[in-house]
Amino acid sequence: MKFSITLDKNDFRRFNKFAIAKIHVAPKMKWKLTLFNFLYWFLLVFFGMEIYSVYEHDAWNNYEHLNRALVAFGIWFILVNIWQQIYMYLYISVAIDEKGSVLGEWEFEISDSGITESNSLCSSTFTWQCIQSAEKDKYNLYLFTDRLKALILPLSQINEEIEAEIYKNVVGDC
Repeated sequence: MKFSITLDKNDFRRFNKFAIAKIHVAPKMKWKLTLFNFLYWFLLVFFGMEIYSVYEHDAWNNYEHLNRALVAFGIWFILVNIWQQIYMYLYISVAIDEKGSVLGEWEFEISDSGITESNSLCSSTFTWQCIQSAEKDKYNLYLFTDRLKALILPLSQINEEIEAEIYKNVVGDC
């Protein structure tokens, strides 16, 4: 069974978002992320208090200074929460070349032994044993070959028959 797709930066951006979310919920990562977050916040507050106390020795007795510090901290908190999205957008806009080997036109062929992807620059064949999982979001079907590496198949460009054939082969080998 052969089919073609076209990958664009939005497909790759959605894959990165999906893969990062997958890492955040990994069982081995929860305690590491919790520890990292605790240390991150502790150090931020500690250094923030130290820097602030250098400029104003009686800042902890003056609510006006404390209110300004809390407002500044609130602004910082909002920026930190949207920074990952901004960073990912900037990263993808620079890291992926329109003429490179990730984006653009791809030909796929599904066989009993695996799936082959090819474009004008390269070709790769993955046996079904190599595909660790088939997962999807609203936009794409991801065939994971490792924790953060996957074949990206836009759902709008594949039909139900192709999707069923992929699931049959991936689930059948588990």
